[in-house]
Amino acid sequence: MKYRILSDNELKELEGEFKHFLITNNVYTEEWEELNKKKDKKVLELVEMFSDIVIEKALKNIKYLEHITPLDIKSFKCEDEQMILIGIASKNKNIDFTKDILSDFADDLDIFRMTKPFYKDRELEVFELLNSGCSIINEERFNKLEMAYNYSSKPMKN
Repeated sequence: MKYRILSDNELKELEGEFKHFLITNNVYTEEWEELNKKKDKKVLELVEMFSDIVIEKALKNIKYLEHITPLDIKSFKCEDEQMILIGIASKNKNIDFTKDILSDFADDLDIFRMTKPFYKDRELEVFELLNSGCSIINEERFNKLEMAYNYSSKPMKN
């Protein structure tokens, strides 16, 4: 198992796709029901395999992530071979990035940009970021932070 098992609700939402998956693996309705009754280990193996396929496909479509804490904001652009990070931090401990309006503290902010290649499988690194508390954001949000970096009066170099 590469990622995680889909929840019962997620499996219900994907019931048609799961049935198609079972058929392509030569498991038909009667056999599936029999395996479930026997609590055969093949049931778990098939659900794990299907879960990995679905999650992998979803992860391939994720391009932008963000992690906000009281101390900083980190936005990620996940390209095919590398990840771009734009971060905002401050030495002013009175700033809470989860609550405050940043324009009120513009002079106290440090904005930086870094690039790193994926050391593991791209989708696995995206999965780990999601599990660490990142949220999916849209391209516009990332581009605004990138623009802020580009126009920053005191950008930090990587």
